[in-house]
Formats: sequence, structure tokens, C-alpha cells
Amino acid sequence: MQGGFPLVETKQHNVTLKDVAEEVGVSAMTVSRALSGKAHLVSSDTVRRCRNAAEKLGYVPNLMARSLRGEQLRTIVMLAEHMSSHQYLAQLVDTVAHAIEQRGYGVISCQSTASFRQALKNFKLAGAVIIAPPQRLYQDIEAERRNRRMPSSPTVVIHSAIKQSFFNEVSPDITAFTHASASHLIELGHRHIAYVGGPRADEEPLWFELRRQGIEQALSEHGLPLTHYRHQPCPETELAPAALQQLLARFPETTGVICINDEVAVASVVGAEKMGLRVPRDLSVIGGNDIKLARFFRPALTTLSIDVRTMVETALNLLFDEINQQPRAEETEPVKISMTANLVVRESTGPPPKAS
Repeated sequence: MQGGFPLVETKQHNVTLKDVAEEVGVSAMTVSRALSGKAHLVSSDTVRRCRNAAEKLGYVPNLMARSLRGEQLRTIVMLAEHMSSHQYLAQLVDTVAHAIEQRGYGVISCQSTASFRQALKNFKLAGAVIIAPPQRLYQDIEAERRNRRMPSSPTVVIHSAIKQSFFNEVSPDITAFTHASASHLIELGHRHIAYVGGPRADEEPLWFELRRQGIEQALSEHGLPLTHYRHQPCPETELAPAALQQLLARFPETTGVICINDEVAVASVVGAEKMGLRVPRDLSVIGGNDIKLARFFRPALTTLSIDVRTMVETALNLLFDEINQQPRAEETEPVKISMTANLVVRESTGPPPKAS
């Protein structure tokens, strides 16, 4: 007894295929086909009614049981690391998951390469989406393919900062991004610029390659030596103020900073103010991805805007083409689509300070 009322233990009924079948008026086998990768064996009207009934009753398929039976699951596994610390990544993951569900598929979300690889191993999945992968993932894939241990599923990569030749891919044109940012600063009069963000070169040596190419291209086009830019690693947003301080202590001539994303840009502006520098009077700062906060921060961030929805839909079209047709042979070249970005000029960039 608690508060004068008896505690009654109730057992929650797990909804089964049979329950869904009784709701629709068809056999359990028909429901199984309608909700799995065999929907082509059932009429579209029956598929719709089965899915509606499953949603109404709260039916959740047992993925492990289906995999043990060798069934192809109507499920996509998605990998996205560190999304909790990046609003853009969180938006990207949310958009991908919603778009997959709109196509009638379920989603398994993984935040580590280990759990992603385990999901591919444990379940017979319809496909995979890899978002902003680290360099080590490609290294692991290359090693596993050499040893023939890599599970083969239709896969698409979204927003890769590193060149890869394994999967179809839709990514922002990283080189064009840094070229646009560097050109904007140079045209404002800046002659010494820096890039803040990302891992150290000894950890991921290929990570900065595409970004470096864009900056060097902008410098060359304006007749400036390639020694007029620096890269300051900064793997975490909270480290940005210290990273900026370290950069300016070593290279005090720097007047323009390109940041990996808007979060690092915001932290860099705060760090600059703690050093007695005003943005953009003493230091210009450019962000990336145009998160919602960028326009409301003061000074409002100059940044690069990406059409996330179009990028996601384009990537999923590639993925579902591969799922619904013959899988792409490993020896064929993957499809690579580059997305452009718009430079959004706001208040955080301006002419460099005049030499005293």
C-alpha cells in the first residue's frame, strides 16, 4: 500500500505481427512482407494499411530475430560522431533520419565507428549513411576490404572532408569553401590569415588537405606568398580561445581568421575579446555552416551557408538507387557530387587595422 491505494503490477503487451495482421485483416506473413524488404510482393494498398496499423498499435520489429532468419531489414544504419557538440551535425543527422523515415525505412543511429561496424556485422541492413567521417574510418575500411572482412551494404557518405574512393558521396566543396572565405578576407585588405579548427596534422594528415588547397588558391590568385597563412589545430570548441591565443602569440601579424564552424568562430570572438581585441576592428573572423545562432550573435557572424536539405535528399537518392537496383561493383568509380555554399557577409569581418 502507498498513500492508501494498492499497487497493481500490470504487464505490458508486446504488439506482435499477429496483432497487426488481425487489425488489417490479412495474414501475419503478409504483414511481415509489407513491413520488411519484401514489400514488392504485396500490393501498395496492403503495404500502406499494414504500416498504418503497425504505427497505430506501436509495433516494433525484432531486428535481431529477423537477422537470425536471414531477412533483409528495411533499416538504414547511420554514423555521425561528435554530433552533440555541433549544431550543424545535429541538424544534418536530424534531416537524414527524418528523410529516411519519410521513405518508409527505419534508422539505427551510431555515434562511434565501433558501434557502426557492429551494426553492420549483426544485422542484414538495407544500407548505410556515413556523416562527416574521421580519416581513421577510411583507413579501417581499406584494411578490412584487403582482408575481405568488410560487410557489403549500399552506402553513401555525406560531408566528407577527406577524399575517398569507396562510396558514393555528396559533400560540400570544401576547397571552394576555404577559397571563398580566404578571398573575402584578402579582398578586404588582409594579408596574413589563419585557419582555426580540426585535428593536428600528425593525427589526421589528410584532414586539412582540401582546405589548404582553397586557401593557397586564393593567395596565389591575389599574388600573395603561400607563407601568409597558418593552420592552428583546435579539435574542440572550448579550446578555441586558447588556440587563438597560441596562434596570435606565434604569428601576431595575423588579422583574419577562418574557423572550421560557427561554434569555433563564436568561441574565437570571445577569446579575442579576452585578449583585448575587438572583432572586426582588430581581427576578422569567419565561421562555417550558418547555424541559427550565427545571425543573433554579436557581432553577427560572417559565415558559409549550406543547403542541408538538398544535400541530404541528393545523397539519399544515390543510396536508394543502389538499394533498389543492383549494388555498385567495387571496381566501378563511385559517384561524387559537390555542393556549393553561399558566403553570408555579416558583422564579424571588415578591413584589417591600419598599421600604427
